Amino acid sequence: MIPTVEFLQERFDHYNALCFEGTLPAIPIRLSNAQSFIGRLQYKPVRDWRRRIVRREDFVLRISTRFDLPQDEVEDTLIHEMIHYWIALRGVQDSSTHGKVFRAKMKEINEQHGRHLTISHRSTPEELDRDQRISKHWLCVSLLADGRTALTVCAQPCIRTIRRAFQHAGTIRSMSWYCSLDPWFNRFPRCRTPKLFPVDPAELQSHLTGAEELK
Repeated sequence: MIPTVEFLQERFDHYNALCFEGTLPAIPIRLSNAQSFIGRLQYKPVRDWRRRIVRREDFVLRISTRFDLPQDEVEDTLIHEMIHYWIALRGVQDSSTHGKVFRAKMKEINEQHGRHLTISHRSTPEELDRDQRISKHWLCVSLLADGRTALTVCAQPCIRTIRRAFQHAGTIRSMSWYCSLDPWFNRFPRCRTPKLFPVDPAELQSHLTGAEELK
């Protein structure tokens, strides 16, 4: 299903009462066309003079409509972000983004309400293949010291920074750079920092056909 704002708001109220004892204030819900996330909670941190966060405000919950997901997965995504909202409102310092507090609440909801919440949504190949937008991709293909092949799709302003970092990385044996319009590369995030995504060399090579190798 492709959710609407009205559907998400109704489900927010339902799960707020069911899983959070109605303690979560109403929050703006926005639809997004993002491919890099299914759901995301955004807010503005307010800091004191020591740069410590003293409170969070201007909460917005964003749900991507890029993929046509089953209703249960849409609802699980919504509840996932509601846990983040619940933690942020309480001012709890968790051990990580999905730390002990988050995981304990997630386990409680799964066990008590028969949900199937996870830390992240893993898109199926069919979902990934639906994104057929044509856009220019700047690619770094790295041969790693352990024999694996890794791909980095770079944000154009960050190519030089990433290239310099890879040149000094002991884990990288060699690298090649390409420019491609193949929609297959839409499934990878556009990196602004050095990141390596291991890929199957044969599959990658099939999508480099027609790519321009950069010198």
